Amino acid sequence: MDSSSLCSVCVEVEPKYTCPVCAARTCSLVCSKRHKSRTSCEGQQRPGAFKSKSDLHRPSQVAADFDFLNSIQRSLDRAADSLPPSRSQPPLDHRIRDACKARGFVILPAPLQSSRASQNHSFYAPKNNSIVWTVEWVINGATVATIELDESLTVSDAFENIVLPSLSPTTPFPGAKTPSSELLYHLRSIEPHSQSITLLPLTAQDTLSKALMNATVLEFPTIQVSIAS
Repeated sequence: MDSSSLCSVCVEVEPKYTCPVCAARTCSLVCSKRHKSRTSCEGQQRPGAFKSKSDLHRPSQVAADFDFLNSIQRSLDRAADSLPPSRSQPPLDHRIRDACKARGFVILPAPLQSSRASQNHSFYAPKNNSIVWTVEWVINGATVATIELDESLTVSDAFENIVLPSLSPTTPFPGAKTPSSELLYHLRSIEPHSQSITLLPLTAQDTLSKALMNATVLEFPTIQVSIAS
């Protein structure tokens, strides 16, 4: 084997490494250290060192620049990991939080910058001592309305007297004239362990406060409406 294809220090083994400064080829950490000691080579590129135009086009310099940028990204990643986790959502009003706890109702906060978080306008109404919930309504798999509703309303009253009248005439709902008795309501709830969505059946006369008992939702409730087949 030609000596030029062997380690430049021990001249016995095929090289595995290339010095980023002088391009010397070495086969091991031991030989790499010997190379630095013999030649006073730093073995590490200095980002601020002057480079001629011809140097900038060398493959070794391109690789060195890539490694330098990677090192910056790794430093940024380590710095980010050392920061305390950011809160995804401001804390709930304590009156809403206490009511949820008493009912076994769990709200999983959506990321603060998400559209779902920005749509949530639920609040506590001290005048009526009740909660006004933001409720998403889904018909035939499509969201047709996201409306604030007092928790004392029944599901059917909320849908028939507030949601339906608010819809645009172009909103497709084949059951707009369907008798109330033929409409089915389900609350989307998240299984805590599997994170899968389950549909909890609701009766038309359930109040919203009762409908939300023992459920888990993302940011605010979603109620699906369908027609009994």
